[in-house]
Amino acid sequence: MSNILVIDDDEFMRNLISTLLKKAGHEVTIAKDGEEGLRLLKKNEPDLILTDYKMPGITGIDVVEQAESLYPGLPVIILTGYGATDLTIKAIQAGAYDYIEKPVRNQELLEVVENGLKAHQRSKSLKAIINPAARKEIEDNLMAGKTPAMREIFKNIGHLSMNTVNVIVTGEPGTGKEQIARLIHFSGINRDHPFEVIQCNGISENLLHDEMFGYINSDGKVVPGKLETAGKGTVFMGEFRELPHNLQNKLLIALEQQLIARPDGNTTPFQARLVCGSSIPEGQAVEDKEFLQELLYRLRLFVVHLPPLRDRLEDIDELSQIILTRLNYRLNKKISKIEDGVLNYLKNYSWPGNIRELENVLTQAAILAHSDVLELGNIPVLPGITHPKGLSNFGEDLLPMHKIEKIHIHKILEATHWNKVRASEILEITRPTLNNKIKRYGLVPTVPKKRSRYIKIKDRDKTQEK
Repeated sequence: MSNILVIDDDEFMRNLISTLLKKAGHEVTIAKDGEEGLRLLKKNEPDLILTDYKMPGITGIDVVEQAESLYPGLPVIILTGYGATDLTIKAIQAGAYDYIEKPVRNQELLEVVENGLKAHQRSKSLKAIINPAARKEIEDNLMAGKTPAMREIFKNIGHLSMNTVNVIVTGEPGTGKEQIARLIHFSGINRDHPFEVIQCNGISENLLHDEMFGYINSDGKVVPGKLETAGKGTVFMGEFRELPHNLQNKLLIALEQQLIARPDGNTTPFQARLVCGSSIPEGQAVEDKEFLQELLYRLRLFVVHLPPLRDRLEDIDELSQIILTRLNYRLNKKISKIEDGVLNYLKNYSWPGNIRELENVLTQAAILAHSDVLELGNIPVLPGITHPKGLSNFGEDLLPMHKIEKIHIHKILEATHWNKVRASEILEITRPTLNNKIKRYGLVPTVPKKRSRYIKIKDRDKTQEK
């Protein structure tokens, strides 16, 4: 038997809801306003809270915030006025599990409550493996791994941390070349000095020159380039093999003379370590006749090759924890648990986009998560494999992702006779998310909707206003 706290300043409404929940087998505690609700909340933790939004003094949003502070992960469902879009957005932003519009429908209320209770039970059954409070200490590091190749890389970084030799990092796009550069820098002897990034592709030669060596601004003052501002720190040069020939010559001279030519004609010492990233395999790169071999010799004092994610799928567990910790901070989420089956599903994919693609998928999933648990239903369908929730991609894996999602959502809606509460439960997304997808995809029913029983409230203007 679950204990549900019902908070509503409308006596008729709270008694009606209380009676409905008791008939469904729940134990109910009622509060006549937000103040009494918080007082009861501090005494005992319920399994779920059902609160009105608009109440004198303490509002439903205040209840959500206080509940999250006292009992993280406790589901709170808010009752809002019909069409109160701004209130709905505020409720979800505050951390509410879901919302129900008035006038309330019996079946909808019971099903939303059941979904909330199941989510809470699921959260309680899982062990927290992510620290939502962790922030800056891992912001600059997205590298993890227990495979032999990664262990060897970390050992080499241990050696590199004791000196400032130049390094070339190779690997497919998205494998984390910049992150390796950060790891080399922040674990090294010059970690207290700046870390600068220069991307050599997708930028004009003039702008790239200014970024590297500096320029004179409209006030006639010298704006130093990143090779100078890095000081004794590290400069990561992404896709360095796309460096124009003229800039290759100028960089070679700077390395040979250990001096940077400033735009005002003066020079300054060149003291930074260069970590240069490239998506071109080292074997092919040796045959690259467009790149100055003498400059290459000075940059290739040590080479680190990053394996693709498909060759180290066992590292997905640790990588996912690191990525979700970062996303908690960036997306204002509090995900601390991962539902059983999520990580196995991720390990069945080949990840052509490597760590960057994994981060994109987990970002989408984290946005959809409406509790402290990352659930299977939050994870998008990945090409070439069957989703754990039962969506087969046979005949559909050649479609774009949004079309696969459209087909699946429509199937679920038709199977449930367009019962959005039931469909949301199966899809494991919130009703606002489902409504947005229905509108975006232009979905319409092809089977008659089942009629819903409404809680009839005659001459209760107050209820309609809330």
